[in-house]
Amino acid sequence: MKPEIIVFDIDGVLIDTSRSFRCAVSRTVQYYMTEILGYKDTGILIEPEEVQLFKLAGGFNDDWILSQSAILFFLYKGLKYELGDTGSIRLALPSLIEFTGAISSYKDGGLEKTRRYLAGLDGDILNKAEEKLDRSLVIRIFQEIYAGSDYVERLYGSKPILEREEGLWKNERVILDKSLLLEDVFYGIYTGRTASETQLALEILKLDIPSGAIVTMGSSIAKPDPKGLEIIREYYKKGILAFVGDSMDDVLSAINAKAIPVAIANDKISRERFSHHTSLIFSDVNEYLRYLRGSK
Repeated sequence: MKPEIIVFDIDGVLIDTSRSFRCAVSRTVQYYMTEILGYKDTGILIEPEEVQLFKLAGGFNDDWILSQSAILFFLYKGLKYELGDTGSIRLALPSLIEFTGAISSYKDGGLEKTRRYLAGLDGDILNKAEEKLDRSLVIRIFQEIYAGSDYVERLYGSKPILEREEGLWKNERVILDKSLLLEDVFYGIYTGRTASETQLALEILKLDIPSGAIVTMGSSIAKPDPKGLEIIREYYKKGILAFVGDSMDDVLSAINAKAIPVAIANDKISRERFSHHTSLIFSDVNEYLRYLRGSK
């Protein structure tokens, strides 16, 4: 069925953020554990590509919450086994794959999933870990690593707190081939980015989307809440809507809104997880747009 409206997630769909947001998660976790908490840096705790494990678990559309949850997970292991370095913490069980696989069945939000899982292992250790997790500071660190010292005030309204950072957003690359966009279809954005991050992305994309068809983090609506898609559907007064995303929350948002879920996946694990919810799985957004053009 051809959609009347196509709504895009931004990260991993319209823009390649593998060297920006996903690196920002990795660097934020590493910085907090080593520079703030003092663990010896003997190895990367979470590689940028491993961020997808959280995205597939659901509840981690917000990279700030994802970073907080990853820190809580690693901090728990450090305290549980009395470890002093990041390499040992990463190797300690449970592994990231075991952890994210286990919480994928939980219906809670991301941080609540993490707490629930760790409480089931040892509630006392979890409480000690929570005491060391400054959620606001994690967000500040993430924002500056992503935006850089020069852009952090423009994007987030805060002064730099780290040594001079070159913003990772500058590593972002456009995926979307705008020549493939269909002229008889309306377009929207439903993203976990802030409004300022979204504006930056649209500038990079040189894409003009009506403000009424853009739903960001600032709307207080979070995936997989279908309300974001329903707002866009109501704006255009059209019924058949497809949502193109690369996370489980994106797919579930579409299902919850009785829309067409379109999944972007480049690895076997993602394709397998998404296949339980949709048959429309593509390597990138351009492949999906070519598919629509071919089915006209």
